[in-house]
Amino acid sequence: MNRKISSHCALIAATALLILLSLPNPLKAQSLLGIRVGDTPSKLSKFGPVSGEDKYKGMDLFRWILPNRNSLMATVDREGEIVYLESDWRGKSDETGCDLAGLKFGETTLADLSKRFGSNGFAFKKRPHVTRTDDGVMLLNSWEVENVMITFYTRISEADYDKAQGAGANGDGSAAGSTIGAEYAKLAGISMANAAYAKSEWGVQIPNPAYKKVDWK
Repeated sequence: MNRKISSHCALIAATALLILLSLPNPLKAQSLLGIRVGDTPSKLSKFGPVSGEDKYKGMDLFRWILPNRNSLMATVDREGEIVYLESDWRGKSDETGCDLAGLKFGETTLADLSKRFGSNGFAFKKRPHVTRTDDGVMLLNSWEVENVMITFYTRISEADYDKAQGAGANGDGSAAGSTIGAEYAKLAGISMANAAYAKSEWGVQIPNPAYKKVDWK
């Protein structure tokens, strides 16, 4: 009788484990190339020798140029914890896939992101939302997933941005969550930071009125 009960309990446990393993992991979206904010730097060893390293406010910065010519950057704090990750598409290959399901570098637009997450996200007080670069204009829109701040960098040509701005779309483009040229701005990079690091580096959040935290499955 005891053997029957034990066998039955084992069957229930095995079934429960299978169900658990089959459920979607809500934290999967909070990783870049399999690395999460909060991981120890030992997990970075899978990328091989670094392409560059530096020090910043007592923290260690590591950079890699990946085989597909995209780049990865990781910041490790004094306690030995990864507090910041950034993955950038350098446009050197046709490989546009990224670690986040349904998103593609060079293809997914800011308008797509806003529709998916239900708002235009937020900006940080001490970090520009709009930055002009040598190859266009970069827009930074952030969303919060649990305690991780995820920022999407979308690039738009200067001509398209100025054209959209001239049409009077959503003010001057500097406001949090601005969507000027959102249909033309395409995904060029993704970063993830823990909440404490983000606040210390970029200040408080300036949310769009429609903003809400993302329940990202």
